Amino acid sequence: MTTTMIDTDAAATFTEVFAAGDFAGDVGPRMSCTEVDALAGMLRAVGADTAAATWIDAHAAADDEGDSHFQPIAPAEAGHGTDQ
Repeated sequence: MTTTMIDTDAAATFTEVFAAGDFAGDVGPRMSCTEVDALAGMLRAVGADTAAATWIDAHAAADDEGDSHFQPIAPAEAGHGTDQ
């Protein structure tokens, strides 16, 4: 692993732009697993762990079974739970 110095203003702007949950929700599902992993890695590298998780979760919503971020929906979440 190599360490690279980056401009803190650029890193702050990058984090601010990509930390927006609505942006992740719009774009994340359209990204490949490799693309979202790279973006999440950069966000983690600048200390934006929550934003990284938001992108992974947004992307995972559109992943199919067998994709690396696929998250099966529990029966209760899918509307097949018991009536109360």
